[in-house]
Amino acid sequence: MTEPTPVTPRRPHGLVVDTHTHFLPPSALGPAMAGERWHGIQFGRNARGKITSTVGDVSQEVPWPMPIETPDARIASLDDRRVDVHLISISPTLYWYGLGEADARSFARTTNDDLAGIVSSHPDRYVGLGYLSLQDPKGAVAELERCVGRLGMPGVMVGTNVNGRDWDDPALMPVLEAAQALGAVVYFHPARGRADRWLSKYHLSNLIGNPLETATALACLIFGGVFDKLPDLKTCFAHAGGYGVLGVGRLDHGHEVRPEATGIAAMPSDYVRRCWFDTITHNERALRYLVDTVGAGQVVLGSDYPADMGEPRPVDWIESCDSLSAGEKQAILGTNAVALFGLERFATAGTDASATRAA
Repeated sequence: MTEPTPVTPRRPHGLVVDTHTHFLPPSALGPAMAGERWHGIQFGRNARGKITSTVGDVSQEVPWPMPIETPDARIASLDDRRVDVHLISISPTLYWYGLGEADARSFARTTNDDLAGIVSSHPDRYVGLGYLSLQDPKGAVAELERCVGRLGMPGVMVGTNVNGRDWDDPALMPVLEAAQALGAVVYFHPARGRADRWLSKYHLSNLIGNPLETATALACLIFGGVFDKLPDLKTCFAHAGGYGVLGVGRLDHGHEVRPEATGIAAMPSDYVRRCWFDTITHNERALRYLVDTVGAGQVVLGSDYPADMGEPRPVDWIESCDSLSAGEKQAILGTNAVALFGLERFATAGTDASATRAA
């Protein structure tokens, strides 16, 4: 892959890295627009004119503006939002862990090749987080190794459950073991929420169900002893960890009084402070609580771009948070992401330029 040139930051306080953004694989765009079948996924349109993807009797809408933005056109969006680098990952509406093994492997490989192509087209603005066919753990490990070793990705984004399996399931442990060995970040994102069937009104499957999914993933990693077994595993959680961080006091209390929640080496809050979380809270007080709970060094910028439930102007929002110090803002906007994802090459030329403008 082409080595990116160092980025000159677009704000006076340093490099800005949005770690949580999504894309539709270019190879899927033609089939999606035509309503065709692609790697076992049936594309279509719903009454709102949005692209849908369907496997079996489950259908998901891609809740993005139409027409789908090209990688070239997206650069203007980054500039408008004063973001230097997007970490991009496949839309979670395409996390189809129900595909058969052959379709799953070809889907993951094609998606990651598309992602690598986007990154190579603008290596100074894009970084990829790969997709894994987690219903096939052996294949997922091989694809993880390819993403990190051959395609140069710093990690992957994964669903909060895999066909109902939580991340303390022994079948998924080889994936996490491989991630630790490779130094890859595992970024957890809600997908195929198990509460969707009863959170059917008012978009509650997203408003409540998504934070619930992320909290469940975090809690299972903690109480399942995964962090004890893999102390160097790098994990990041979308949407500020959902209810996982906000409810960590309840997790601590449960650990002290319930026999089902014992058997781990430390308090749940201790493990939470070892994880990273994005900033998508839509509320300054919640963000302040997140920072106070896990530390300013464990929070990275996220927008969920271009989803309608994302933070539309993440840099403006962070800068508007009066409860954050200048140092906390700088860490959240870029410094933490550089450290977590190994993006030092992007920051090389930014410091001097930023200091000159600030002066």
